[in-house]
Amino acid sequence: MGALIRLETTLTGDRYLSILSDHLHSFMSIVHSDGLGQFQQDNATPHASRVATKWLQEHSSDFRHFHWSPKSPEMSNIEDIRDALLHAVEN
Repeated sequence: MGALIRLETTLTGDRYLSILSDHLHSFMSIVHSDGLGQFQQDNATPHASRVATKWLQEHSSDFRHFHWSPKSPEMSNIEDIRDALLHAVEN
């Protein structure tokens, strides 16, 4: 859902902030006009920057920000999904 945004350079906190304000906010306003949309990110350094964190806090009434612990091993759940799928196939 939504447009892919191609960056021609390294992502910084300021560039990420422009993506949040220029793209995410309007997308969430259209798709989740009830304010119940949830946004999730992986806590990469630009995602956890002060400017991005502040912007997300300021817009917390527009949509929910699903928080993960920084650098959490739980962010990659591919192994868990694979194990569950293999278990289901074996049964």
